[in-house]
Amino acid sequence: MFGYVKPFQPYLRVCELDTYKSLYCGLCRQLGASFGPFSRLTLSYDFVFLALLFTGLSEEGPQYGRCRCMANPLKKKACCLENEGLRFSAGCAMIMAYYKAKDNLHDHGFKDRVLSALSYPFLARARKKAARQYGEIDAIMAKAMAAQRRIEEEGCDSIDRAADPSGTFLRQVFEQVARTDGQRRILSRMGYLLGRWIYMMDAFDDLESDLKRGNYNPLIGRYGLRGGEDYNRAAIGQDIVEMLNFTISEFSAGYQLLELYHYKPILDNIVFLGFKNTQANVFTKYKGDA
Repeated sequence: MFGYVKPFQPYLRVCELDTYKSLYCGLCRQLGASFGPFSRLTLSYDFVFLALLFTGLSEEGPQYGRCRCMANPLKKKACCLENEGLRFSAGCAMIMAYYKAKDNLHDHGFKDRVLSALSYPFLARARKKAARQYGEIDAIMAKAMAAQRRIEEEGCDSIDRAADPSGTFLRQVFEQVARTDGQRRILSRMGYLLGRWIYMMDAFDDLESDLKRGNYNPLIGRYGLRGGEDYNRAAIGQDIVEMLNFTISEFSAGYQLLELYHYKPILDNIVFLGFKNTQANVFTKYKGDA
């Protein structure tokens, strides 16, 4: 996950924003407790969303306390205390961070390769620990990364095929969150759609840098782009926005079928406002381009 799944904060009430921040701090604290202080660097909004969804579907209510933060140890902050949802999200975060670093060692820029090489030993140990508890997630991620690698090696220019491993991975992760068969069917579809949306967002967000570096990006082949040549950014952006909007509308339809016990106003904000706001922020830089 890449930090795209976050709320539209201006439309959160003060109490909702405080609750969201307490869960964010709780996940950060859980990462440190489970995998050491450096694991906190893998914290992202996407895994906070996973923790929100996991806990929101559980009848058991979350517990809160006041904890010290590494960034400001002299002041205690409201913090969601350890629970199953935070442990699950932290484990998924470490497993995904490991495979992302492993992928970066192959074909990304020099800076990414150096950072990944430096962090790889730590991530390998953390992933091994996470895999002992969440072995199925680790196996799912390994399979998805292998499928993604094959697609990249053949230079696939189909956005649907290229996004499929990400969608399949999140589909199976979301299935782990389900408590009932009915939830599993809904969450399975939601997970696939979210994985597809994140992949397409990342592909468009990285299009410029991938063109310059010669990295794989399905949009390059889809639109016949070449590094150093000008292209109609606005037209490509509009095409991608239409696909993204369709994907999120389907995701939202599934989401509305879920019965949530906690965090519904925050999750509503993310699903109905946050996705569109994130899209707008990413695509703003292409407005007005010819």
